[in-house]
Amino acid sequence: MSVAQPTIDSLIALPSVAPTSDGASLERRSQLDLTVSCSRTGQSFVQRQYATYPFRLSGPLRLDPLDRSRLYLYMMNSSPGLLAGDDLHVSLHLNDRTRLYLTDQSATKAHTMAIDQPAKVAYAIEVGAAATLEFVPEPLILYADAAVEQTIQITLQPTAHLFLSEMVLPGRLARGEFYRFHRYVSRVQVRTVDRLLFADTTRLEGKLNPFRHSSVFSPLPAIATVIAVQPTVDLQRLSAELDTFTATDEQPIMAASSQLPNCNGLLIRAAAANASSLKTYIRFALNCVRRSRGEPNLPEIPK
Repeated sequence: MSVAQPTIDSLIALPSVAPTSDGASLERRSQLDLTVSCSRTGQSFVQRQYATYPFRLSGPLRLDPLDRSRLYLYMMNSSPGLLAGDDLHVSLHLNDRTRLYLTDQSATKAHTMAIDQPAKVAYAIEVGAAATLEFVPEPLILYADAAVEQTIQITLQPTAHLFLSEMVLPGRLARGEFYRFHRYVSRVQVRTVDRLLFADTTRLEGKLNPFRHSSVFSPLPAIATVIAVQPTVDLQRLSAELDTFTATDEQPIMAASSQLPNCNGLLIRAAAANASSLKTYIRFALNCVRRSRGEPNLPEIPK
């Protein structure tokens, strides 16, 4: 009996450009669209991808020998980082029963820009019934005079699972660059098809932040937010396991979780001395979520 094979529709387009008053070209918008589907044998695969400069997507990877159904992908950016006037749009659609782990290859650098020309990043994410999205980007580094505005719109089916993390560094900490950016704003909305579940907004002021040298911000400047919506998980048991994380003198970190409204999920905030500590904690948190669902731990993710 023949078995239908998954089909892949892959497109890479040139950037959309518009002429400026002096005849030069100015990039207007960059876009990455990704659709993931499930084969008859239960394997997730890339059904469609469309990318304009500077976006690229890695080939499909099966990094976990114990879980061949889950798809691992890298989202790649060939530009030097976020620049003034950037307008980046990412659209992710996971069909029913799909399983995707998505990350990027390196930290995103937000460069110097005028405060009235911020870089804008917008995500539109849909996760289907019984589908699982784990989206774990590398840190965003806010260079001096950077301004970034980000929006994340997520639509979940009632049985969808979501693990979304975000890491922000307030400068090149190793160079002593600390809260010299303009501002950073991130707005997240998570909803079902017909109603809003919850919203979360992070706003960081840089140079004008009156608390940047306080005892709260200075020792642990790297911050992270994790949203874990897990409809089939015992949240009390998950919270208890998250509390078992042990910080060390080499990797100091503070973290706390609270239950999300209108869904079975947790909001986790963490602050650490550096990005390495945050990555360690986020990997720990994701493994806690996986174990609570009877799944193997996260495999090694080559970077």
